[in-house]
Amino acid sequence: GGGKEPLVEDECKDCDDTGLQPLKAETPTEAAETSKYHKMFAIIALIGQVFAWSTYLCFGRLLKQQVLLDEKFALIHKYQLGYVYLAVWIIGMGRAGVSCNASGARAPARVDRPDQHVYKIKAKEGPLKDAPYVMLASTGPQGRFNRAQRGVFNTDEVMPLLLANTILAGLVFGPVVVVLALLIAYGRVMFGIKYKESTKARVAGFFPSMIGEKWMEGLLLMCAIKGILFTSLPI
Repeated sequence: GGGKEPLVEDECKDCDDTGLQPLKAETPTEAAETSKYHKMFAIIALIGQVFAWSTYLCFGRLLKQQVLLDEKFALIHKYQLGYVYLAVWIIGMGRAGVSCNASGARAPARVDRPDQHVYKIKAKEGPLKDAPYVMLASTGPQGRFNRAQRGVFNTDEVMPLLLANTILAGLVFGPVVVVLALLIAYGRVMFGIKYKESTKARVAGFFPSMIGEKWMEGLLLMCAIKGILFTSLPI
């Protein structure tokens, strides 16, 4: 006796009777949400180029690696490998496009993270006819497990392109990609740990990993541009 009652989390605290997030006047349309993500990805790509070209200048001029960089880009240019870099970057942009498409559909569907799908019991009649949608458990040990698993899957989803970007960028900027890999690894581990706590807490790891990943992606495009144009560029 006298002990505190255990805290009971409300699984349906932020849901309506269907199991979805409540429909509000400010719930965005799919078109508006998709446009938002397109703009966000475009801005991130531009920032990635600022980081990438700054890295090129610092690595070459400040760290006295310009001769080595010129030799590598001469090789890339001679054997037309810049087009390989460009092709991998284009594939990455294709993946970003379908990600924008899915993210744009999330808000009007009123599906919160970590849910990636919505399941419905399809009954034309009977007691299950108007049953709520089937969503992931979001509270207790099961909720923590689901969020932790989503952190793993999210990392797995970006891993193939990230590895390709790392290898290709590393052929030119060897030591630099090690630093970026450390930033990404730290961010991804924190992303998973914080995601297990709550969906909002995951941003503590998301931002470091995103900076590292988009920086690496920026180096890939920068290598493509430099490798294709080479001496045509003033720098």
